[in-house]
Parts: sequence; structure tokens; C-alpha cells
Amino acid sequence: MYVPEQLEETRLDVLHELVQKHPLGTWVSAEKDGLNVNHIPFLLEEARGNFGTLVGHVARANPVWRNRAAAVADVVVFRGPQAYITPS
Repeated sequence: MYVPEQLEETRLDVLHELVQKHPLGTWVSAEKDGLNVNHIPFLLEEARGNFGTLVGHVARANPVWRNRAAAVADVVVFRGPQAYITPS
């Protein structure tokens, strides 16, 4: 994903705060037939791993937990509140 340097956020405390305040993540995983996208809430375990660890739950009926391509990294996108400017 291309992120211009001036917009890139690398401070771990800021990233952790975003996840904690807005825990609904868009989880994108690769499968043999293409991409699978799920919106699920995540918990962040800050002390687990170098950058923290995301923990989430999907229903047993959701095929994502058995169809993921383990050799391909997943992506989770978190979005904070958006400010929209309306033209006057």
C-alpha cells in the first residue's frame, strides 16, 4: 500500500490508541479464490509481540478461519473519525 512519507504514522503509541478507540477493523485475507474481507472488532494486546497482537473472533460458519492462505500476510485496516468539509 502506498503511503506518502508525510502522511505515514509510525509512532506505536499513536497506532495503538487508534485501535483502542476504533476497534472495528477491516480484515483482508487472501484465499485460493481471491480476497476475503471481514469487518470484526479487535482487541489489542499491547504487551504481546514486538508491536502488540490483534485478537479477534469470527463465527464458526465464517469460512475465513479455514480458507486463509497461510503463506500470505493478512491486512487489518482501522479508521478513525473522519472530518468532512462541506462546501459553503
